[in-house]
Amino acid sequence: MNRKKFKVIMGGIDAAPVKNQNEFVSAFVTNSRLMGVLVVYIRWRVGTGKRGKNAEVFHQFFYIETTEIGIEAYQGINENDEADMLEIEQAMIGGLGAKKIDISKREAFLLIQQYARLNEKYGEELPPPIAEYEFILNARLDASSNEETELLLKTCEPIKNRNQLIHYFLMRYFAGDESVLGQLADIEFPANLSEESYAATLCQNRIEKRENGDEEVSFICESLIETETDHRIIISELTLADERIASFDIISDFPISNAETAMKLERPEFITVYEAFLDADDIQDFLDKEYPAALKRETNAGKLYLSFNETNHHLQESLYRLNDDVKGMLYITDEDQLILAAYSLPQIHQLEREAQAFPFGRQLLPIAKYEFREDVFYDFVQGDSGNFVHFVEYLCDFDPDNDSD
Repeated sequence: MNRKKFKVIMGGIDAAPVKNQNEFVSAFVTNSRLMGVLVVYIRWRVGTGKRGKNAEVFHQFFYIETTEIGIEAYQGINENDEADMLEIEQAMIGGLGAKKIDISKREAFLLIQQYARLNEKYGEELPPPIAEYEFILNARLDASSNEETELLLKTCEPIKNRNQLIHYFLMRYFAGDESVLGQLADIEFPANLSEESYAATLCQNRIEKRENGDEEVSFICESLIETETDHRIIISELTLADERIASFDIISDFPISNAETAMKLERPEFITVYEAFLDADDIQDFLDKEYPAALKRETNAGKLYLSFNETNHHLQESLYRLNDDVKGMLYITDEDQLILAAYSLPQIHQLEREAQAFPFGRQLLPIAKYEFREDVFYDFVQGDSGNFVHFVEYLCDFDPDNDSD
C-alpha cells in the first residue's frame, strides 16, 4: 500500500524541550526500511527534579519516507497517559507491518540527521515545529561506515525466503534506492541508478522459478511498475547465491496502457453491506478507537477505515501486489450503511465476525453481499453516494420497476 498520503495530527507542547534539560529514556526504529518508510521514536523526561519528581514525559515520532522526501511527518507529544500514547503510536506505525527495534540515543540522532539531509537534497521542508527537534539536528556526530551499516541493518526486516529477497530487491531497485541495495545484492549497479532517474513504484511482481540444469536455477520476474508518466512491464532474470542477488538482467521493458494496467491488477473483491440502526457518528467514534492503526479518510459521503496486516509476510509469496498489506476496509456512510470490503473470502468472513462482535452488532442488519471480478469499492468511495446497493443497481443498469423478463 502506497502510504504517501499518510497524515498525522500535529501535536506539541507549549515550549520546545531544551537539550540539557532532557533525560533520554528510550528509542526505537521500525524495521520497515526495505518498504521505503520507517518511524523513529524517542522518549524523554523533561524538567526533572530530584529523583525525577514532577517530571513530564515527552514523546517524539518521526515518519520517514526514504527515497523522495526524508522526514515526512513529525509529532511531539507531552503525554503521560500510556493508553493515549498507545493509540497515537498505533496511528503512526500500525500500518507498516513492522517490528520495533530498540536503538540508542546516538543511533536515533544519526537516523534523524541522515534523513533530514534528504529533505534538503530534495527541496522538501522539514515538518513543523522544527524547534522541538532542532537540538537533534544540531548535535555533532561522527559515524564510521561500519556504524552506519550496522544501523541500516537494524532498520531492515530479516529476509526469510527467496521470494521475499527478490520482491524487496526489485522494489528498492525500481525506486532507485541505491543506499540499501548493497545489503541485498552482490552486483554492480548502473551509474544512473538514482531516485531522480527511476523513482518507480512496484505495483505487482510475479516470480517464476526456472531450472536450467541439474544445479543452475534462475528466477524470471514479471514486474508491473508505475512511474510519474506511465505504467510499464519489465521482464527480468535473477540468480541467487548465499541468500543474496548474484545476477540481475532486464530482458524487456515496455509501456502498457491504463486499460492493460487495470487488467493486470484485476482481482476479486468481496463486499458485505449492513444497514445500521444507530447514528453514524456513534459508529465512527467506536471505529476510531477499535481500529487505531487503520488509515482513516473522510469522504463526501462518510468515513473510510483501511485496516492493515500486522506483518509483511505477504512478500514471502511468489506473487506480490502493492495492496496485499490491506487486511480489509470498513466504510460508514452518511446514509447509515456500514460497508465491509476485502480481497478474499477468509478476509471478508473475518471482518463480518468482527462486525458481529461490535457492542452494537445486533443493530447491524446485513442487506447485501457481493463478489466482483474487479475493483468496484474505490469507485464508490470516490463518489457522492452513501448507498452501495443503489450504486450497484446503477452500475448494472438495474430497474426493478421495469423488469419484464
